[in-house]
Amino acid sequence: MFSDLATYDSAKRFILGHSSLSDGPIVHSLSSACSGIVAASLGTPADVVKTRIMNQPTDSMGRGTLYSSSIDCLVKTVRKEGVMALYKGFIPIWSRMAPWSLTFWLTYEQVRRLSGTSSF
Repeated sequence: MFSDLATYDSAKRFILGHSSLSDGPIVHSLSSACSGIVAASLGTPADVVKTRIMNQPTDSMGRGTLYSSSIDCLVKTVRKEGVMALYKGFIPIWSRMAPWSLTFWLTYEQVRRLSGTSSF
């Protein structure tokens, strides 16, 4: 969520400072899209590692047979398949995050406007 907040604020300030757009739904939607892309970019590798750990075969003691830890999974994945393997499923993850991000930030801005508080 912190990357979401920081990215939304930075994108919004950038768009307002480098375009003729005013602080409104278009700027909020563009900022939200930037925020969602960054959140998905930062979260996808962790999701890939988590999924691989959870889906690996186990021995009779219930321990994974492919990876000994999350770091082990991360290192083996990058060595065997390259860095881009950590972004498998990026589009579905972003597609899941984008509607939430858009709804949250548009609602936040409207609540902020109605309550009379200034932007952060």
